[in-house]
Amino acid sequence: MGRMTPTELANIVEVHPNTIRNWADKGIIESRRDFRNWRYIPNPIETITRIRGLLCGDIKLEKLN
Repeated sequence: MGRMTPTELANIVEVHPNTIRNWADKGIIESRRDFRNWRYIPNPIETITRIRGLLCGDIKLEKLN
């Protein structure tokens, strides 16, 4: 799987799509823009693993700003 939209990712990890967008804006997860300026998640499998780790408490975030 090469890429995924924020809404598709949100459905898999069971959070609101705006949560995915907010995390991407804060640099918690990686996102990019295509030629239409639509946001996409380039490595969905790695991102899903990271989000699940964050939600379960297995991965800790360092203080952001």
